[in-house]
Amino acid sequence: MTYRIGLGIAPPLGDLRAAGPGDLVLFLQDARQRGDFARYWEAAAVAVFRGAALTVVTA
Repeated sequence: MTYRIGLGIAPPLGDLRAAGPGDLVLFLQDARQRGDFARYWEAAAVAVFRGAALTVVTA
C-alpha cells in the first residue's frame, strides 16, 4: 500500500505505524506545511524500521 502524506492528505497515524514490507510511505512536497508533520515523520520512522520504503518528493 502507498501512504501519501501532504498538506491535505494523510492516513491515520496508527495505519502508518503499522506499515511494513511492501508498503511505501510517500511524503509529498507540501507535507512540511502540516501542523502535525513531526508526528507523521516519527510514524514514518516506525514504518521504515518495520520494513516499509520511504520516498520524499522535493520538486
